[in-house]
Amino acid sequence: MKKENTALAAGLVFIGVVMAGMFYFEVEVLAALAFPVFAIGMSPYFYIRSKEKEKKWLSKAAALDGRSVLDETEWIFERNGSPAASMSILNKGGAYIGAYKIVNLPFIKKVSSMVFAGADAYYSFTAGVFTSHNEPAAAFQKRKEDKQTVLEIRGHSGETAGYYKEDNKKLTRINGAIYTADGDLLCEVKTKSMAGDFDIHTTDGRFFASYRFGYFDYAMKPQFQKSVALDIVKVGNELSHGEKTIAAAVVCYWMSYMQRGN
Repeated sequence: MKKENTALAAGLVFIGVVMAGMFYFEVEVLAALAFPVFAIGMSPYFYIRSKEKEKKWLSKAAALDGRSVLDETEWIFERNGSPAASMSILNKGGAYIGAYKIVNLPFIKKVSSMVFAGADAYYSFTAGVFTSHNEPAAAFQKRKEDKQTVLEIRGHSGETAGYYKEDNKKLTRINGAIYTADGDLLCEVKTKSMAGDFDIHTTDGRFFASYRFGYFDYAMKPQFQKSVALDIVKVGNELSHGEKTIAAAVVCYWMSYMQRGN
């Protein structure tokens, strides 16, 4: 039996036992506890399924030339259903070009992220954007500073590429600014709707990135007709390599929360 099937069976048994116990003891808060119990029981299944899917993508990509989000101007994010902050990234042709994931998490933080979607919003972490060959393309360290969330963004060699500073979020509203490695303002950032739509330009008028909730340009292409839960972000083709590194880190950070409804 596959690991994901084992996790699914175990999760359903856990949910069944806990719910049966609640009914037996007539727990008054049964309705309020139903969703947390379901989330805890099913989280290992969704987590393992996302890991198995990533292995399949990497296995297929290993036989091909390496691809990177930094070489593309349209990034398609595939939701994996896991409460953990990880996403597969495809190009408009349906080819795997990399992934976003949090790395080096202590055990307790990893467990909390598996069980509670968006738990990583409340603690510091390091995350990376990886190529189709699982090599780092961009990375950032997230921390809280002066009532703001700060991302210190680095390139594939570890050099500082820039910074993103964001006021504390209210639902999916984003209000912040992106800076170069020298501290110069690159973009003002603000979402256009509660759904998280954004259309961002640099201070000198160049297109930086855009996203529109529920709008997917390639839904009728054969490679996407059976896919669900895909989001597309468009990125400016006039951006320098360093600016695109910043875009990759910041956009992946945003999308990881939007796809989990945070």
